Amino acid sequence: MKIEFSIWLVHYLLESESTLKEIYEAWSRTPFYEKDMSRNTFLAYKRRAEEFFGIDIVCDRRTNKYRIKKSSALRADPLKSWLLSSISAVTTMERCKTLSNRIMLEPTFGEEKLLPLITEAMSANRCLRVEYQPFWHDEPYQFLLSPYFIRLFKQRWYLVGYSHKHHEIRIFAFDRIKEVEMAEQTFTMPEFMDVDAYFSNSFGIIQRTDVPIENIRLRFIAEQGMYIKKRPLHHSQKLISSDDEYMVFEYLLRPTFDFFQEVLSYGSDVEVLAPISFREQVEECVRWMSRIYL
Repeated sequence: MKIEFSIWLVHYLLESESTLKEIYEAWSRTPFYEKDMSRNTFLAYKRRAEEFFGIDIVCDRRTNKYRIKKSSALRADPLKSWLLSSISAVTTMERCKTLSNRIMLEPTFGEEKLLPLITEAMSANRCLRVEYQPFWHDEPYQFLLSPYFIRLFKQRWYLVGYSHKHHEIRIFAFDRIKEVEMAEQTFTMPEFMDVDAYFSNSFGIIQRTDVPIENIRLRFIAEQGMYIKKRPLHHSQKLISSDDEYMVFEYLLRPTFDFFQEVLSYGSDVEVLAPISFREQVEECVRWMSRIYL
């Protein structure tokens, strides 16, 4: 119960400052509640939450209410926000079991069972021995990997790290990993390297340094553009122009295959304006499609 309460406590205090009594009452209404806890137990779980999220939970002695110091920094952290949103969703689902046939979720492709071992190795800077089965190989192969990052993209988990077999950083899908175990070898995380910087110029998971970074302009019909404006395709997205008919957005990224697929998924709602090379790539695909359907 310790980890469930610690995560729940942070989520709860982000919504409102509360006294210890109010916290106990709110916790008793959650699906995780098992029994009352002592003040010492609460303090121990509070410390676990502080360590886990890198925060300070303080008590205002004037009101006896607990709150999170600098909560804005916590909200701005993508991983921690995702974790808090997930526990909120689980709490809601458990509370509303009678609605299980009326709420449809989008599942991942599984393999979350690998997360504890892989994240433990990442925390300890320990290498992993991996057996991997690519789609285009008849047999799996084994290699030693220094695990750098984990990324969830379009319902699939990916592991990014330095492959000692290939002598370069590569990306591996969790669902193609046949076996994985902790190795004795350790590694040093490259200085100034983080997952946001690594994927900064990418739309999705594909990394192709031979594909140059381009200024890409896409023109969406206004109706679709409103959705794109609300949910940007990439962090570099900028709205260049807008009228009753169209909205033009600009992006700075590598137009790799996954971005190409994303653009095609919008069909006639989008037009590639620039660069010419990317526009021609889409045109060629449309011509091949027309041969199939027309």
